Amino acid sequence: MSPFPLGMNDAGSQEHRPRGPRLYHKKSRTGCMRCKQRRVKCDEVRPSCGSCSRHAVECVYPVATQLSTGVARASSATRNDGGPSMFSTSPINTGGSPGNESKPVVSGSSPHGLEFYPSPGSSHPTPIDDGADPEIDIPEGPWRRIWELRLLHNYQTMAQPFPGQNNPELARIWEYDIPDLAMRMAHEHNRCSLLYITLANSALHLWARTTDKRERDDLMKLQQTYQVMCMKGQRRDLEELTQGIIHNADYICFTSLRILAHSIALVQTLSVDPWEAPVQWLHMGRGAGEVIATASGLLSNENKPTSYLNVMSNSNIRNPQEFLSCDHSSLDWLLEYPGSPMSMAAQDDYELHDEEARSVYDKALSYICNVQRSIDMGETDATVARRLAAFSIVMPREFTRFIEERRPRAMVVLAHFMSLWIDYEHIWLIGKAGEWQIRGVYKALPIEWSYKLDGLFSKFKQPEAGR
Repeated sequence: MSPFPLGMNDAGSQEHRPRGPRLYHKKSRTGCMRCKQRRVKCDEVRPSCGSCSRHAVECVYPVATQLSTGVARASSATRNDGGPSMFSTSPINTGGSPGNESKPVVSGSSPHGLEFYPSPGSSHPTPIDDGADPEIDIPEGPWRRIWELRLLHNYQTMAQPFPGQNNPELARIWEYDIPDLAMRMAHEHNRCSLLYITLANSALHLWARTTDKRERDDLMKLQQTYQVMCMKGQRRDLEELTQGIIHNADYICFTSLRILAHSIALVQTLSVDPWEAPVQWLHMGRGAGEVIATASGLLSNENKPTSYLNVMSNSNIRNPQEFLSCDHSSLDWLLEYPGSPMSMAAQDDYELHDEEARSVYDKALSYICNVQRSIDMGETDATVARRLAAFSIVMPREFTRFIEERRPRAMVVLAHFMSLWIDYEHIWLIGKAGEWQIRGVYKALPIEWSYKLDGLFSKFKQPEAGR
């Protein structure tokens, strides 16, 4: 049995909405990543193209685009203070403080219709053809090697993947076996997705630790680039898996676990004001979970031990689906419409009359209550962190859609789930993401709903200063 039985039948329940006429135009290979994601022509105006300016959203150009146009040259670029830099000083919207950095834009699907990694901006996966993939890479040269050596060294010293591991065998697998697997697959088979997501994860870890603005910019671009390179490689690996070739199933599972961990860490990079919902984490987590379910199912059917199955048998979390059904009556008040139930606004609120919507909320509240119970039982930090991560795997797709639509109920439920993160900010993957998400939701909520978050602010360990 798969360690993550995900109820994959819900993937077929997507709405079939009419599509508008396809716009045929010459593809731009040097446009911004958002325009590539939306498959629209980019006017390539910098620092923000016309489309991004109209929509008042962040405009990010692929790193390789900067390099190919001569704006950045890794072999000669220098820092303002005279030190070497991997990237140029050209205006790419990366910011330098939490909430303003460029977020990775990862889109695409696996071949043969198995769309494991949906586009972050949509509840429904959008197929992407290889010709539309952004040409993203980091140029060969001494600075790439210096950065990669630093990232690999940092990986060996950072917590793997969560601190407080009480199982020496698991710690050995994450610290030694998985890096060795990544290196061997890259060297012997030219498969680099696990290596790339490892480098992206390490870059994000350094980003969370450094206070140097220029270095933060470089590290954010590095993690973004390596993440996109990982996704491209993972799609190629999945093609073999969908054809029943399972010799790389272990490798794919470990890559997906790394993608899941990376998607959690990205939540702490999101903006508070204006609030950025963690939908990319929800999309990427669910995609990673579906890949794991498929690959580990094939491994289990082989009836032979593998490294991945060994990890999962010792992970203390085998079936997150069981977290979706428990008594959640203590949190049902979160779903009640504010004010008098006899008010006109309350009587016009039909959301909970929809059985599907009610089921989504019930599952989310059940999961929150179950994680809280695990915390109360004194489970280790590593185990609780895995349970927090698994939320994105098991939540129905509709919950992500509700968050994208900014439904007040969904935002309130999300904030209460994020309150579970607060006591684990010492885990670098989590950081202060829980607090920042609550603050962001509070500012974005309609005023009549905001009182449902009042009790969460007492959990904050520090004031908002500097955020």
